Amino acid sequence: MHPFRSVLFLLPLLAVLAWPAPAGAQAPVIRCKVISAHPHDPGTSTQGLFFHNGVFYESSGGYGRSFLAMVEPATGRHLKTEPVAPELFAEGIAPRGDTLRMLTWKSGIGQVYTLEELRPVHPFAYRATASATQGWGLAYDGERFVMSTGGSRLEWHDAKTFAKTGELPVTDEGCPVPMLNELEFVGKWLYANIWKADRVAIIDMGDGTVRAWLDLLPLRERLGRACGVANGIAYDAARNRLYVTGKHWDQLFEIEVPKLR
Repeated sequence: MHPFRSVLFLLPLLAVLAWPAPAGAQAPVIRCKVISAHPHDPGTSTQGLFFHNGVFYESSGGYGRSFLAMVEPATGRHLKTEPVAPELFAEGIAPRGDTLRMLTWKSGIGQVYTLEELRPVHPFAYRATASATQGWGLAYDGERFVMSTGGSRLEWHDAKTFAKTGELPVTDEGCPVPMLNELEFVGKWLYANIWKADRVAIIDMGDGTVRAWLDLLPLRERLGRACGVANGIAYDAARNRLYVTGKHWDQLFEIEVPKLR
């Protein structure tokens, strides 16, 4: 991850459109289909996103300006906002029980918050002391957390202690898939934004294989020119609704859930 992540929206739009799939990639590409569009705060540099009890939870990055927010879906209005310490760069978030965990980028620590009030509970370590692992995306499958670090490998972490319990390389036809970023479980599949890409990898967590690519490029024609990279996936399992957004996007989209075997 790079220091200019939160201001990438200032770069020419082509910089975020021309990302190719890994060399030799064979997984099918599925063009996204928009169901509806909702307002999204363009001041948010989206790092993590999930849906819970009728609202979105979203983290926004940047040193000195990171925050965690509860967001009203219909309006994009922040119902509650919790600032993050200025020396920390907020990253991925995921719920477990009545709390959520938030990663930070380089610090090696994360923070547990209450879901109801966004009240900080306690910090936690996401890497060993001697490690340089970075915190990027985070998701929870009901038993353990999965974390991305900007590379082509995912990490499994214990639900209670957050101790690392394993790794899973992600490949497409044997080719490593780098820059794995924001994560979300959609049924049995793990969806992963790819940093600097308008594509989402749909990953089989049994073997780490990309089964399909979800193409978000059609959303660009609906967005303002200042909108940055795609980042942010949320799934409403109760109603089978899938949502996507991006850094400094002025809209959040409900899109059709791809049908995979």
